[in-house]
Amino acid sequence: MSVAEMVALAEYQAQHPDWLAYDGFNLVAPDADFSRVTTNDLDDVAAQYQALFEPSSLVIFRRSAWVSNNVSAQAQLDHWIGRRNTRREQTLEARQFDSFAQAAVWLTLPADKASILETGEGFDELARYDLP
Repeated sequence: MSVAEMVALAEYQAQHPDWLAYDGFNLVAPDADFSRVTTNDLDDVAAQYQALFEPSSLVIFRRSAWVSNNVSAQAQLDHWIGRRNTRREQTLEARQFDSFAQAAVWLTLPADKASILETGEGFDELARYDLP
């Protein structure tokens, strides 16, 4: 994972603002490499996200569920989630879960649909980034 990829995702969301009101599910793959991403980088990206959401007046509180089996990325994930949960004018709460099933319950997905988080069945890939 690179800072450029994180910025590209923020830019994608800026170009598709309809997606900003939805809850999110995030998976940190076991082989994801966050070694080049510092906490300062994360703060910079978080500031871009804050600017992204400032013009909107969402009437809902969004949730962002995270599942990670990647021990080497845990420090960055802890910082990202902690930074996102400041509650200072934010409309999002982020939490990490040990399993897809736990995340599905928190996201209030119907029980018969929870397994698709893990399999990806029925999901369409909207964007893919492989940047330096």
